[in-house]
Amino acid sequence: MKTKPEEYINRRNWIIVGSVFVLSLVLIYRLAMIQFVEGNRYRELANRYTIRTFKVPASRGNIYSSDGKLLAVSAPLYTVHFDPVTVSKAEFDKNLRPLAKGLASITGKPASYWVRKFREARRKGNRYVLVARDLTYEQFDRMRKLPVFRKGRYKGGFLFEYESERRYPYGEMLKRTIGRSTGSLKYGLEGTHDKELRGIDGERLKQRLNSTQWKPVNDFNEREPEDGSDLVTTIDIQMQEIAHNALLDQLKKYKADHGTLVLMDVQTGAVKALVNLQRTKGGTYRETRNFAVFERFEPGSLFKTFTYLTWFSAGKTDTSDVYPLEGNRWKYYDRYIRDAHRHKADRMKVSTAFAVSSNVMTAKLTDRFFRDRPSEFTDRLTGDLGLSRKTGIDITGEREPLIPRPGDKNWKPYKLGMMSFGYGVEMTPLQILALYNGIANGGKVMRPYLVEEIRRKDRTVKKIKPRVLTKAMASPQDIGKIKALMRKVVTEGTARNVNSPYVEIAGKTGTTQTEYWTDDIQYIASFAGFFPYSSPRYSMIVVVHKPDKRIGYYGNEVAGTVFREVAEQINGLTPVRVALKVTQKQ
Repeated sequence: MKTKPEEYINRRNWIIVGSVFVLSLVLIYRLAMIQFVEGNRYRELANRYTIRTFKVPASRGNIYSSDGKLLAVSAPLYTVHFDPVTVSKAEFDKNLRPLAKGLASITGKPASYWVRKFREARRKGNRYVLVARDLTYEQFDRMRKLPVFRKGRYKGGFLFEYESERRYPYGEMLKRTIGRSTGSLKYGLEGTHDKELRGIDGERLKQRLNSTQWKPVNDFNEREPEDGSDLVTTIDIQMQEIAHNALLDQLKKYKADHGTLVLMDVQTGAVKALVNLQRTKGGTYRETRNFAVFERFEPGSLFKTFTYLTWFSAGKTDTSDVYPLEGNRWKYYDRYIRDAHRHKADRMKVSTAFAVSSNVMTAKLTDRFFRDRPSEFTDRLTGDLGLSRKTGIDITGEREPLIPRPGDKNWKPYKLGMMSFGYGVEMTPLQILALYNGIANGGKVMRPYLVEEIRRKDRTVKKIKPRVLTKAMASPQDIGKIKALMRKVVTEGTARNVNSPYVEIAGKTGTTQTEYWTDDIQYIASFAGFFPYSSPRYSMIVVVHKPDKRIGYYGNEVAGTVFREVAEQINGLTPVRVALKVTQKQ
C-alpha cells in the first residue's frame, strides 16, 4: 500500500519539529550548565586572559664599600604610555602642541612627530601609545609635569611603569668579586647574598589590550614590593684602586696570562682589596674569574714558611743551627732537587737557607727529620696549621686545598721532600694568605670575609664579627722566629729589592715551575707577607701566572715589586709613612 503524499509531509514535519525540540533542550541544558554550574570556571578563564597579575620586582639592595662608596646600585627605569582617548577634546586640542614640544626636548624626536602620532592614535581609539622606555627618574619627572600628562592617569592619559636596572659604578674593577645574579647564573657577592639583596616582589593587575600589550588596571600595586637589604663590604675603594692599578701595570709589563692580589686586615681577616685580572684575546686585561678564591696552584717556595714553622714546632731544629749543603743539586730518590743559584759556602744556617730560599736544604732537612715518620710532618701541617681546610670566606667558589698524606693512593716516599718546598701540594692564594696573616697576627688565624654589615632602610640588621679559625698556629716563640726569618728575606735574602725605606716589609718569595710536564715550562711568580713588620696591620699576597720568560719570571722581581708598591702607597695613607720620612731627613 502506498503512502499518501500528505502523510509523508506530515511525518517529515513532525521529525523536523522533534529534532528542533531536542536540540533546544540540549541547548537549554548547556546554557544552564554554563550559567549555574560551569560559570565560575569560564569567568575565571575569561579574567585570566583579560586581567592578569604581574610581578613587580623589588628594588635590589645596594652594595657598598667600607668607606661608603657604591659598588652596585639599582637605578629605577621608567616606561611611559599615553591614552589619548581618555583626555577631553578641549584639553587635547588646547595642549597637544605644548605637550609635543615638551616631549621633543626630552626624547629628541621633533614635536611634529608627536602631534601626528597622538592624533592618529586618538582617531583610531588606541588607548596605549608607547611614549618612551628606560627613562631615568629625572627624565620621568620632567615628562609627568608636561601639559596634559600632569593631569594624571584619568584626565591626562599618563600611564607609567618602572623597573630597576643593576649598575656597577666602578665597571671592571671588582667585577668578579661583586658578581652577578641573573636567573641560574649566580656568583660573587650578588650570587652568594642573593636572598638578602633581592627583597620580596610585589604584584600589579594588568588588562590585556591585544596579543602583545598589557595595560595596568590601577596606578597602585595590589601588593607593594619590599626592597632588598644593603650589603656593606670590607673593601676599601682607595686601597682597591691602588692594588688594581699596580697589578694591572705589572701584568702588562710582563705580558702575563693572569694574576691576583689580596690585601687583608691582620687583626680581623677583613679583605680590604681583591684583584683578579686575566689577559683577553685582544691583549687587554679584565676581571674574568675569581682566581684568588677558586684557583689552586703549587705554591713553591711560599710553602717553605709552613715547613720551617713545622720544624720549629716539632723541636727538630732552630734558626741558628748549621747543616752541610753539598752544592745546589741533590739527588733525592729518582730525581734531582736544585737551587736556582749556586751557593758559595758548603754549610749553611737554617735562617740563611730560608732567606736565600734553598730547595736543597729544605728538602734535605725535611727528609732527615721526618723520613721515618712522614705522617708527623703532614699531620702538623693539616692539624696545627690547618692547611687542609677551606677558609670559609663568605663568597661561593672556594676549592679545598690538596695536601698529600702517607696512606693516600698516590703517595710516594719522595713526596715528603717535594712538598716541603711547595710541589705536589695545591692551595688557593686566599688560603695561603690566611695562614701568612695568622703569622702576622701572632699565630691567630682569622677567617677572611668580605661582608661586614647588612642594612635595611639605613638600619643595621646584622653586624658580622671577625671569626677565629685557629687560636694558635704555634707557640709565640716559634711564630716570632718565622716572622724574623720573613723579615730577613727582605733585608738579606731573595727579596732585597722589596726592602723599602718607607715601610718595613716581611715576606717570602715564590718562583714555581708550571707545565713542567711539557716542553714549554712556564712560571708562577709570587710574594706573600705583611707590613709594617714591627706592628703588622696588613697582610698581602701577589701571584702572577705565566709572565713572559724573556722579560722575567722570578717572584721577587715580578710579584715582590707589586707588593712593595702597594705597601708603600697604603702605608702612605697613615701617619706611619710621614714619621718614617721625617726620621730619614733627620
